[in-house]
This record gives sequence, structure tokens and C-alpha cells, in this order.
Amino acid sequence: MTDAAPAQMPVWPGFGLIIAAHCLGAMNLLAVLAAAPVISADLGLSAVQIGFLASAYSAALAGLSIPSGRVADAIGVRASLVLGAMVMAMGAFIFSLGLGYGGAIGGISLCGAGYSLVNPAAGRAVMMWFPADQRGTLMGIKQTGVPLGGAIGTSSALLVPLLGWQGVIGGIGATTALFGVLFLLLPAGGAAPKPQHLTLREEFATIVQLFRNPMLARNNTASGLINGAQFILWSYLTEVLRLGAGLGLPLANACLSILHISSIGGRLFWGWFSDRVMRGDSRGTLLIVAGIATLGLLGFLVMTPGNALVLAPVLAIILGVTACSATGVQIALTTQSAPPAQVGGAIGYNMLATNIGGVILPPAFGYVYDITGSFALAWVLAASGVVLACAMLWIDWRSPRAR
Repeated sequence: MTDAAPAQMPVWPGFGLIIAAHCLGAMNLLAVLAAAPVISADLGLSAVQIGFLASAYSAALAGLSIPSGRVADAIGVRASLVLGAMVMAMGAFIFSLGLGYGGAIGGISLCGAGYSLVNPAAGRAVMMWFPADQRGTLMGIKQTGVPLGGAIGTSSALLVPLLGWQGVIGGIGATTALFGVLFLLLPAGGAAPKPQHLTLREEFATIVQLFRNPMLARNNTASGLINGAQFILWSYLTEVLRLGAGLGLPLANACLSILHISSIGGRLFWGWFSDRVMRGDSRGTLLIVAGIATLGLLGFLVMTPGNALVLAPVLAIILGVTACSATGVQIALTTQSAPPAQVGGAIGYNMLATNIGGVILPPAFGYVYDITGSFALAWVLAASGVVLACAMLWIDWRSPRAR
């Protein structure tokens, strides 16, 4: 397969399908988590076992990020997205069979494995099929598929009383498979201009070369720390507002919804800002995002039951448009920092780092709360992680060679 892609992909169906690809991964996971109370009752699962479903998805996604990136480099965008969708659909179908906990773990792991192909393939599509002055904006736009897919997956739980959870998850799988077919409408090409049949040793050497790139290492560590802050907010915002600020559950959940909705606007804004205001300087844009996010995280230190009704929605908006909206800018920075023939693998490396941040930092936040009985130190440590991300980005932003 050669790099024979057109210079400009049509907005529809081409770029619309790229957004849809991101919807699918979030849709499959959130449909399962939204129906978790019914699934746990039917399969006799404990709360811990339900939690491990999300962990299995994340572990498969993280563990396969770099190999999937290399696959995207080798076979191109269209083939990668078709393959990813079909693997996700297979996982959803297996899950919907209700084969017990082992089947559930296997099915959701396949969903994570399939989604691991989406980010590197979609990032490669934007880099290869659109002009450089549009890429930051389009990276942000394509990432809106994640909260959109999450909203669709969560809303699908409303159909559980009518269709049963098996029918809902199976329907999500059928929808995913349909989009796998629609991905065949994408242009062929998008593979890296390099030999297609590398030996295992050569593939390993290529991956090692990515890890030896100090700029990528700093970029990806920063991405992991920022993404860890996002996962902390997803995991603990409701409890923080209930236990630490005295809000009722409906108001706390409303603030979580505000966080997600704001992230859609933030993903769009920062892509445009990077392209038009920062003239393609994704690293500088990410520095601004991280700096504002740090202030937002520290804002929880001054929240009290007396001011929470006003301050909580404000902080949800600030953090929704910063910490929860950084993925597109992070991927744009990765594509700028990696050799063209290794962009898919580099994006996989980035996704590995971001998912590790999402796995490690939320439990650490909860552990600090457990041993101190207060969220204050936990928020300070979360903000410190984002400050460390700023420091790593600053190192390269100050270097003329990185610009």
C-alpha cells in the first residue's frame, strides 16, 4: 500500500467518519458502564468486578497502543479503522452473549483493543489528508467524538428496560460493525512510505527508537499527567462536591455533565487557537491549557458549602475546557515531534502514556483522601502533577530546535 492519499479529504463522509470512529470506542465502554447495575444483577458481579471491566478496557487500550500505532503506519488509515471497528463489534457481541464474568472481561478487552487502532489511524488521517494550517483545529474536532460517543453510550441505558442489557450491547455492536463497513468509503492509502514486511526484530527496533526520543518522552509524560487530572475529575468530581462541598447528588451530577459538555467546546476551541492564534505552536498551546488547568484544580481548595453552588459550575467549565480538552492538542504535538514514517507508532506511544496516567493518578488521589480524610492535599498533588507537565513542555518550548 502506498501513500497515495488525496491532498484534501472531503468533510463528508471522510472527516465525519473519523469523528464517528472516536464515538465508537467511548460508546461501547459507556454503554456497558451505564447498564452496569442490571448487568451485575444478572451475572452476579460485585462492585469490584464491575470496576475491573473498565480496567480491562483501559489495560487493553494502553497495552496495544504502540503495536496498534505501528499497524496504522503499515496498513494505512482505512484498513486500520475497518479492523478496529470489527474488533470492537466482536467484543460487544461477545459481551452481549452473557457468558459470565470471563466472557464480559474478554468482550470489553476486545473493545479496548479495537479502539487502540482508532487514535493513531485518525491522527495519521488528519496529518496526511489535510493542510498543516488546519491540523490543530481538526485534531480538536475529531476528539469531540469521545464525549459524543460517551453521551450516546450512556443514553443507551434508557433502552435497557425495553431491550434488556444484552439487546442494548448487541445493538451497539451492530452499529459499530455497520460503521466498520462505512469506513470502506474512506480513501485508500495513508500508509507510511517504507517497507511493509519488517521482521519482528526490525519492528522492535522501530519501537525502541521512539522510546529513545527525549522530546517524545517529555511530551508524552506531560500528556499522561494532564490526562491523569482528567481521569481524577471523571472519577471523583461527584464525590468531592457531595462530601467536600455539601451539594446534593443531582447538583453534583449536573456539574459533572457541565464538565463533559464544556470539553466538547474546549476541544474545538484549542484546535482553532493552536492553528490561528499560536500559528501551529501546539506545545505553547498545551502550556496555556495546563497553566489554566492548574489554577482550576487549585480552585477546589477555596470551595466551601457556602460558595459551592456558584464556584462548582465555574470550576467544572474551566477544567472541562482545559484538562478535559487537551487530547487533540497533545496528538497534534506528537505528530509534529515524530518522524513522518513513525507517526502512528508515536501516537500509540502517546496513548500508552496518557492511559497510564489515567490508571495511576485517580487511585493515588483516592489514597491520599483515604489517609488524610480531606481532599485538600489530594488537589494540591493533582495540581503539582500538571505543574510538572508544564515544566516538561517548557523545556522544549524554549528550545529553537523544537519549534
